Amino acid sequence: MNNPYRLLPPLGALVGFEAAARLGGFAPAAEELNVTQSAISHQIRTLEAHLGQPLFHRMGRGVELTDAGRDLQGTCQAALELIRQGVRRLEAYSKPGSVILHMPPKIAGPWYSAHLPALRRDLPRIEPWLHSAAGEVDLWEAEFDITLRLRPAQEEGERSVAFLRERRQPLCAPSMLNWFTSAPGEVPLIHDEEPEDWQAWFTLAGINRAEFAAGLNFSDPSLAMDAAARGLGVCLGDPNLAAERIAQGALVRADDLALETNRILYLVALERNLDRTSVRELWEWLVAQAPATKG
Repeated sequence: MNNPYRLLPPLGALVGFEAAARLGGFAPAAEELNVTQSAISHQIRTLEAHLGQPLFHRMGRGVELTDAGRDLQGTCQAALELIRQGVRRLEAYSKPGSVILHMPPKIAGPWYSAHLPALRRDLPRIEPWLHSAAGEVDLWEAEFDITLRLRPAQEEGERSVAFLRERRQPLCAPSMLNWFTSAPGEVPLIHDEEPEDWQAWFTLAGINRAEFAAGLNFSDPSLAMDAAARGLGVCLGDPNLAAERIAQGALVRADDLALETNRILYLVALERNLDRTSVRELWEWLVAQAPATKG
């Protein structure tokens, strides 16, 4: 099998070379790296032997980069800096209080964002890292501590609790309310990609409407609610996810009739992750705040 790394020189020697090239000598490189000058000299000789050409001109007690050395210096500095930055980013995974949380965008936008001030107040030492993406994640394979998904715990070692029982209700800006109430067959509609659509709601309500497809369309239900709050039409949204907008007066329930979806979103975590204090504290906080636990 072809080894993709066979042409690479000894990587430890590149560190010594970069320091010597940057500092202009083997002695200052040895001091910076806390090794002997002979160790740096050995690394350079090993590197030159591997590459088959000199990287420094030796001039008495000093050294000067060859053309090849100057070329390699730029490559080494860029590569080592990239690695350094990558290693620094790993600190976020192990810092105290770090918890990696996965939520679909339709929950992350309207619900999680609205609850962030309370989260920071109640758990000031917890630093959640939110990954907002559609679809489900495998907690056994991915580096997530808590996820929100449509399936409860399926395997031994998983824990789950109902977070949200989804429902769909007409929501609009206060300025649109009278229009919807007086002429529901004419008011502009806003659509998303949830299966419970406007046709299903009008059928349930027993209201005749000539067309259901016209109007703005969004793949993300939270963006549909944003458009409704701007007075661009009436959307079908979950009142639990719209709670902040409703409390602020940006949205109102246009009708009490709601489509029950029979979908339940569950908080799921591995028992082994819940042994960590920070994960357990965030889990308990999310459970306490969950719309499903509030009746």
